[in-house]
Amino acid sequence: MRRRTAVAVVAVLLVLALLFTLAADLQSQKAASKPKVFVGVDVADGTEDDVYAVADAVYGYANLIIVGSLNVTENTAALTRVCNFLYQKGFYFIVYVGFALNDYLPPRGPDPAFFSTASALWGDKFLGAYFFDEVGGSQLDTSEKVVSSVPNSQFDSRDYAFASEAYFAGLTGDLAISLSWFKPAPVQSQLFTSDYGLYWYDYLSGYGTVFAEFVGNQSRQIAVALDRGAAHTLGKDWGVIITYQGNGNIENATQLYSDMTFAWQSGAKYIVVFDGNSTEATPYGVLTQAHLDAMKQFWNYTKTNTRSGEYPADTTYVLPADYGYGFRSSSDTIWGLWNADALSAEVWNNANSLLATYGNNLDIVYATRLDSEPIALPYKTLIFWNGTTIQSSSIP
Repeated sequence: MRRRTAVAVVAVLLVLALLFTLAADLQSQKAASKPKVFVGVDVADGTEDDVYAVADAVYGYANLIIVGSLNVTENTAALTRVCNFLYQKGFYFIVYVGFALNDYLPPRGPDPAFFSTASALWGDKFLGAYFFDEVGGSQLDTSEKVVSSVPNSQFDSRDYAFASEAYFAGLTGDLAISLSWFKPAPVQSQLFTSDYGLYWYDYLSGYGTVFAEFVGNQSRQIAVALDRGAAHTLGKDWGVIITYQGNGNIENATQLYSDMTFAWQSGAKYIVVFDGNSTEATPYGVLTQAHLDAMKQFWNYTKTNTRSGEYPADTTYVLPADYGYGFRSSSDTIWGLWNADALSAEVWNNANSLLATYGNNLDIVYATRLDSEPIALPYKTLIFWNGTTIQSSSIP
């Protein structure tokens, strides 16, 4: 009896070991099968049928669809049908949630219980929620600011630390209130947004991924260096979204291909093409057949070329803490509250000069402290705004 019991115990242990091994293998295969780069389209306008049309058009050379049209995301039944369709087609997908029309609640998006069932229904194909957009850009440019004003004493003294703290408190508060509408809410790693400025502060305020906007004639290199630097330092993911060029239309197909390849070579985990309403009668919003061909060409390019990973830079340009400068010209605003100061032109010229020297090997970060402790900077070479260069892994 004892020998039989021992044999039975051994057999059970072997079965358990086999099951654990199979489970580990399945988990490993699942992780290995998830793409390292997500390429796709943000269908930002239109109807449920428009999402289907764009998804069908890019099927085979894209793996991501952002359901960005509020016409769809505010209709939970339609949104569920769209997500089922994308899931069956094999796409990964993200769902957009917009600002509330009045006050804070409810945010513009699906019913409160939608996200509680999303993972159960669609597994890892559902990546998360694209929550609001261009919060930093709005702070720099519009009246819809997180921080619309500061007390006279802080304004007159150009108290950038006060503005930084107010932006952090305001955005984290806005997100917390809006997220509380959903039961349960998406976690931080599932929170996406896009922006064209102040990326560092978006990440600090709670986003897991920020898409740097390639917009107009703004520098792609600066956008990447700022967004990638923030993501790398703060342990987040980053990506690029190619948006309008100032005339209500996306850039031409040649430039689109160039921007997509630059984003890929720079290490972007997400490469998204923004597709909004067009003034012309096309079946795919602003995207023409030439744009779709460029996307296909890019998809094929990624299959035959290699890159250095999501964070290729080992050198960084370090800015003063709380310096919320817009980085679009030497005279850009600071926090959208103050005009450029004596440092602005120097920072602008230094950043462009360093990018000309280091190219994709340079990021731009901030000398930020949290709870009085410096945030460690994961770079071999740190070039500070004041001219100091050190070899280190953290701010002294």
